[in-house]
Amino acid sequence: MSVLITLPDGSERKYDAGVTGFDIASDIGPRLAQAAVAVTVDSAMYDLYRPIESDAAVSIVTDNTEAGRHVMRHSAAHIMAQAVLELFPGSTFAIGPAIEDGFYYDFQVDTPFTPDDLDQIEKKMAEIVAADQSFERGELDIADAIAEFADHPFKVEIIQGVDADEGVDDTAVSTYRKDGFLDLCRGPH
Repeated sequence: MSVLITLPDGSERKYDAGVTGFDIASDIGPRLAQAAVAVTVDSAMYDLYRPIESDAAVSIVTDNTEAGRHVMRHSAAHIMAQAVLELFPGSTFAIGPAIEDGFYYDFQVDTPFTPDDLDQIEKKMAEIVAADQSFERGELDIADAIAEFADHPFKVEIIQGVDADEGVDDTAVSTYRKDGFLDLCRGPH
């Protein structure tokens, strides 16, 4: 089966169903593929590797746009959470959104972070980025998600509260996995 993709200039291209935003960006040109960080599909933001299964209006989101910077900040928040959980066993995490000029993540830790801890976190984040680990989108049903996040009470609270802003609906949650790190997330990354 094929899908008809309409680009912002009104041109149309036909692809096999399951084509990704990265495939489309690469088909348009290597510089666009290199700058791409996400894709809009009928006005919904997708990560670059999420399959497109039906005809759609598609726009490639690049790193030099406000939407692209938001995606990059969002990814940085997840990388920071991954670093903190690896460096500080027993820590738990809550939410970590991108904000206008950066990002943050809420953590519960045994002792407050010190300047040395922040240096360690920054170095660990650089290692994670250098490892070029990809973000993989997934879904878990509610019961499996609660079991998966059992050691992170803030995440369980979000799941049980059915908070659509964190990728939860009434039957399943969307997640992103990066190496061994898993978080609730609508994406994209």
